Amino acid sequence: MRHARRILFSLVFCAAGTHVLSGQQVFDVNLNDRTGDTFKVTVYPEPLSSSNNVFQFASTAPGTYEEMDIGRFVANFRAFDASGSEVPTEHTSTNEWTFSRPSDVRKITYTVADIWHAKVRDHPVLRMCSSVLTDDFAMINGQAVFGYIAGMQSAPMKIRLACPPDWKIGTALTKDPEGYYEADDFDRAVDSPFFLGTLSTATTSVGGAAIDVYTYSRTGLVTSDLLLASLNGILRAEADFTKKLPVDRYTFLFYFGEYGAGAWEHSYSSEYVLREDTLTPARAAGIVSTVAHEFFHVNIPLNLHSELVEHFNFVKPVMSRHLWLYEGTTEWAAYILQLRDSLITLRQYLDELQRKFTASDNFDQNVSLTTLGIHSTEMQDQYVNIYQKGALVSTLLDIRLLQLSGGKSGLRELILRLSKEYGKKRAFSEEKFFDHLVAMTYPEIRDFIDRYIEGTDKLPAQEYFGWLGITYNENGEADSSKGSFRVGMRAVDTALTVTEVLEGSRSGLMKGDVIEEIDGTPATFANLRRLFARIGALKPGNIVRVRVRRGGEDVDVTSVLTPRLTRHEFVVEPQPSAAQLALRGAWMRNL
Repeated sequence: MRHARRILFSLVFCAAGTHVLSGQQVFDVNLNDRTGDTFKVTVYPEPLSSSNNVFQFASTAPGTYEEMDIGRFVANFRAFDASGSEVPTEHTSTNEWTFSRPSDVRKITYTVADIWHAKVRDHPVLRMCSSVLTDDFAMINGQAVFGYIAGMQSAPMKIRLACPPDWKIGTALTKDPEGYYEADDFDRAVDSPFFLGTLSTATTSVGGAAIDVYTYSRTGLVTSDLLLASLNGILRAEADFTKKLPVDRYTFLFYFGEYGAGAWEHSYSSEYVLREDTLTPARAAGIVSTVAHEFFHVNIPLNLHSELVEHFNFVKPVMSRHLWLYEGTTEWAAYILQLRDSLITLRQYLDELQRKFTASDNFDQNVSLTTLGIHSTEMQDQYVNIYQKGALVSTLLDIRLLQLSGGKSGLRELILRLSKEYGKKRAFSEEKFFDHLVAMTYPEIRDFIDRYIEGTDKLPAQEYFGWLGITYNENGEADSSKGSFRVGMRAVDTALTVTEVLEGSRSGLMKGDVIEEIDGTPATFANLRRLFARIGALKPGNIVRVRVRRGGEDVDVTSVLTPRLTRHEFVVEPQPSAAQLALRGAWMRNL
């Protein structure tokens, strides 16, 4: 026990009846009362000291890289003494309430909003990272509902709540003999979300780990059995890639409904907020690729992380320069392990690299990966590039390590070595990690780090892929059979925004334009795929009418499509040299 006082956050118990446990601190959340779209929380603390005078809510959480300020959603915060008399509290900052007499506090009550349905002006919280409460479903992310008393972030927690008896619960946390879900500390509680409600379930075992799938589907269209059938291949590929999964149990939490927001990784679970639709082969393949990324986080950062991740500052977080490793390398692994387990072809893999190069073109090329990591919360317009350029840099690092070792050891083997050296309970040095990487590998890796991770040199894709007998061309020929706006677009604050106008464009679009309609159809995320599939079938010279928001006004633009430019092409050489073929063979398998 790391603290003399044991704090017990009691939160999850789907039954009626008493909840007060003698001698223990209890956090009760009543999900039977769902009025007002709020979670009703009652706290029964042990006697507090003067150092426990603040109740703290999170400003953000690991893995989100966005401002949350959960205190914005809290109301009716009150404290009471043993006689039931109110102990004055002061709302001293957005996320803090201060007790005037902490030693008198015996009970705390507050409500916290269902964030999905809360109205906020600034920095809305991503749906998969927040909370929701409906008649048949609840999602609890720890930082969105729980807080912690000053000095007790590292204290063990027990979690219990009251909810309808027919609701099922999905979480990575395990119960003690008394039915409480246990977390080592507040960080682990935040790292272990809950899905509750009318859920379907499925289980399997892969790589020494028990796999649980919990699914909420608004109309029952998607079930856990269907999902697990689609996921079996990627789960086996992940286990093959790591030799053995580094966890004994892992939980997948899926929501299928009216919203499609994405996924959020955790150490022992991951959650997915996806739009409900028929699970076609194409849709299943998209989910598989998302799962491949999120599931790999059981390796990075669970087994490989710096002290900034291990001891997260929920009040004023300091972001890690090694975001390239946590997210970029994970994204690299998500696809290379599919190639190596024959889940995708070499052509499909190279097409994915082409998409990442093309997407990365839309971001500031003068921002290094380490700068992006340190300033990720402030550089939201650049942040997504960590999944593009970060993955590409890891791809090239893998090839470089294989080339230097004569095909004996690549990035996968380096990760496995590092995971054994560090692991769940031992963090690497934020400042000295690069030095350690060089010491474990080759002096040439220092140059690679300086130029492509800490620096912003142009990536050496042509040279490196040449070693594999694969020709890379940054600029291809114009394709006269396909029309294009010749602009760069990406999502900015959930709106499709023009980020770059390329040479030769006749679109009439300008940088900063927010796309509202295309040929009279609203450009919503629900129909963007269909819109661009329709445009992709058009020819150069065809006219497309676009309505944009420009400078606060709606503007109608007549776009003339021009021949599509083919960029970042990969061609597999049919007659590689013996050395190229040998290195390619090593690159395409788990060594």
